[in-house]
Amino acid sequence: MPCPHKGCEADVLESALGAYMKTDLSRREIMAAGLASLGAAALDAQGAKPVQVGIIGLGNRSRSHLGALKPSPDGRIVALCDLDSTRIENVNRGLASKAEAYTDYRELIKDKNVGAVVIVTPGYLHHEMAIAALRAGKDVLMEKPMATNYADALDLIREAKRSGRIVAVGMQKLYARPETQMRRVVESGQIGVLRFINYQEYRGDWFQGTWKYTDPAGGRKTSWRLLNKTAGSSELEFSIHAFATIASLVKSPLARLSASGGVVHYKDRETRDLSSFIADFENGSRLNYSFSCFAPYGTISACLALGDKGLLKNENGQLMFASGSGRPAPLKIDADISTDSAETQMYREFFQNVRDRKPSPLRPEIALEPAKIAYAAEMSIAERRIVTARDFA
Repeated sequence: MPCPHKGCEADVLESALGAYMKTDLSRREIMAAGLASLGAAALDAQGAKPVQVGIIGLGNRSRSHLGALKPSPDGRIVALCDLDSTRIENVNRGLASKAEAYTDYRELIKDKNVGAVVIVTPGYLHHEMAIAALRAGKDVLMEKPMATNYADALDLIREAKRSGRIVAVGMQKLYARPETQMRRVVESGQIGVLRFINYQEYRGDWFQGTWKYTDPAGGRKTSWRLLNKTAGSSELEFSIHAFATIASLVKSPLARLSASGGVVHYKDRETRDLSSFIADFENGSRLNYSFSCFAPYGTISACLALGDKGLLKNENGQLMFASGSGRPAPLKIDADISTDSAETQMYREFFQNVRDRKPSPLRPEIALEPAKIAYAAEMSIAERRIVTARDFA
């Protein structure tokens, strides 16, 4: 799905890949979250005002955002938006001071008291809302994905660059302790050159109480995660967190990808309940990934990174490490890695970036590489072909 703006696509890609290749997500930025909290505390002591936050979308996913935001000294919720005014009332009851209430996101964006907009809506609305917020001069923290298609992702990168605002795409799992430890080990060279990643994710079905999209033609209501139009794909909605971890370990653009998958278990949806693919990256690393959402026993997530000197495995947060011909043994997480929730660390870093006017480590250029894996999987399955880097040129 090439970008329609041919005149500027090459510049956007060059900028995105350059930022991606030069970024050290673990040490210089992701792990800086702990230091950022100290800096933020010092600023507060000097009288700096908290960032004024407006939240769009108060569904199930917003609970994690609110859990990180409400106790934060660095941000203050001043505006709330949701189509359901009851949700706004419920959230307002838990705030220290009542936030302005809106049922139209455009009105929240116009609110002069809002300095940063948090977008927690179904994926198909992310690009539209983020662009509107940027054009209104707001900083943005948005749920992943940044867009349900590649052309809109490039459009967001261009707009973020043009506006000069701070934008973060919510790949908060990169702040989690096991993922942080994995990056440390891989970057230290303890397993040698990273050659292969085997990643498996098997989970149950999507949350049944999620928001329902109403078909404007027939009036039928369907969970938004079950429709290609509103979710993009299962890989874009769910697997993107795994793809972010993979991209942070491989640190190389996608070269080619071949995928298969479809709806093989459920009968009520468009988005896949099963997929599998092999991907090659420009530095020679290879990925084998598989996903399903009909596992009867809960979520199983296992990532094995194999180098030419050893291996590292993360299975549901439990790390195993082996070097040379030794057997895998449990690996402890370093004591200096923050025990705060991933969302808390993400917001701490975001607010510091807003204060310092420093690009976020989760900026759209960085989010593009994981998203490209999902876009490529969709293209490969839908068009029954191998997708290569040329498809993104």
